[in-house]
Amino acid sequence: MNENQVLLGQEQPKVFLYLRVSTSDQNIESQKFALLDYCSRQGLQNYEMFVDHGISGAKESRPALNEMMARVENKECSQVIVFSFSRF
Repeated sequence: MNENQVLLGQEQPKVFLYLRVSTSDQNIESQKFALLDYCSRQGLQNYEMFVDHGISGAKESRPALNEMMARVENKECSQVIVFSFSRF
């Protein structure tokens, strides 16, 4: 059995996807497409997406990131995937 196969009766671990754009010139759809493509290629089907629109990475208050990180601390996911570390 390879790592992408899931045993019957076992729930696949949840993965969190984080996306952020800081200006209207940037496109959240390209990040979303890339992350969903990655999940598909890796056989990851149990994911939840967190999106911050129009928020600078320099700001401490990023609602979606804050919610996601609180849930990470509660061990609600097995991994976090971002388009680019600069988006995190």
